[in-house]
Amino acid sequence: MFLVVAAVALVGALGLVNLLLSIGVIRRLRQHTELLENRPRSADDDVPASAVPVGTSVGAFRATSTRGAEVVFDASAERLLVAFVSPDCSPCRKRLPLLLDHLAQNPDVRALAVVIEEGGAEADMVAQLEPTVSVVVQPWEGELPRLFDIQGTPSFITVENGVVTATSVFAPGRGGAALSVVAG
Repeated sequence: MFLVVAAVALVGALGLVNLLLSIGVIRRLRQHTELLENRPRSADDDVPASAVPVGTSVGAFRATSTRGAEVVFDASAERLLVAFVSPDCSPCRKRLPLLLDHLAQNPDVRALAVVIEEGGAEADMVAQLEPTVSVVVQPWEGELPRLFDIQGTPSFITVENGVVTATSVFAPGRGGAALSVVAG
């Protein structure tokens, strides 16, 4: 009889310890949820692009557009929005109309679209971009993807006076700035 009482007491004690631990975990989860809900957000809760970090100096470059024009960028150029997109990238295709709409509503924005070469699959994307923006087609190993250290697409980068001032995976919004500034 003594063993039965001891076993019941032990099971009761373990149940009480389990209850106390569960209450502690629930309290901590509530605190964690509150911390997440009250965290500071960047503009539009943007996400940095897979590219050079904000504050990086970008050297001068030259490239030839799909229309045969030479595209020149140097450190004295005031502001440039560079959009890196790839034809096999579903988010790129979804953000392309947003980029085109932004450029149509903000004709003063100087922009360059770099389409990653994918064995001829880039023709449709180039055709969509060409009426609005200068387009350069380069492979992943090309000069511009290497210069901006592009690791994935889409990547939208704002360069001002030769320095990266913003990076994003989201296309610019209607009427807004080219990109919100996000720590890289």
